[in-house]
Amino acid sequence: MLLKFTRHLVKWVPDRAAIRIVRFLATRSQRPSILPPQQEAMAKASVLHYGPDNQNVAWVWGDGPLVIFVHGWNGRAAQLAPLASTIAELGFKCVAIDVTGHGSSPQRHTDWEHFIVDIAALTQSLHQEVYAYVGHSAGALTMMAARGLKNIGASRYVCICAPSHPFPPIEVIRKKLGPRNRVLELYKNYIAGQFNDTWERLSTGRSFTNTGSDLLLFYDESDRFVNHTEGDKIRSLCPGARLIKTSVYGHMKILMAPELTQAIGEFLNLELRPHSAEFIPFQLT
Repeated sequence: MLLKFTRHLVKWVPDRAAIRIVRFLATRSQRPSILPPQQEAMAKASVLHYGPDNQNVAWVWGDGPLVIFVHGWNGRAAQLAPLASTIAELGFKCVAIDVTGHGSSPQRHTDWEHFIVDIAALTQSLHQEVYAYVGHSAGALTMMAARGLKNIGASRYVCICAPSHPFPPIEVIRKKLGPRNRVLELYKNYIAGQFNDTWERLSTGRSFTNTGSDLLLFYDESDRFVNHTEGDKIRSLCPGARLIKTSVYGHMKILMAPELTQAIGEFLNLELRPHSAEFIPFQLT
């Protein structure tokens, strides 16, 4: 009933009011429950605070070269905890962030800018060179954008089910609220402003450029939220990038896929040398 009323309201109020409604609903964050395997991995972590007044939370496993893990929109660090815990056992210091409005960090709303600002704030608070960033979905996109926007970087990047630009919420809003095209265009401009860019330039995938062989892309062909062809698009922009696809996990279960853990472990342990682009489909037995 509430959704039906909101759909009607957004279609009939002036553009300025409609965009405020869209922004309010689109930026409300959710906190998914923590599954038993995630709880087990979280129990091995220590807590780290970062950001304004040290109110935001991150989680730390192990010691060694620094690897920062970034969850997706409406995600939380716990979703990456089993992966981070396992990678830490290979000799890395793994830090998983809870972005503002997610997990144990404060606030009930989030936005693309929160991801970008928080990734940079956590990075700077650790006072250690970052060896790799590993991001899922929106977290992957924003960590790549933060390189240029916040002057941060690493030797390696792993992007899991990453959209080439911030289009997923536009599709959700179009489907659920059905606003006028003008309102959608205003919201696109609002999002693009958080990347200090235009929507047209963002849509080219430019947040991912200048990585090449330092980039590992991982997608699932059954993902209904971010189509696996986004990986092909990004790889075409980053000559030398590795692209791996599975076909049975979807958007969230992929974070628990043994193929993902194996691929990241191997990728992070590679010597820093150029390698050729390749597409590696996993054959499940």
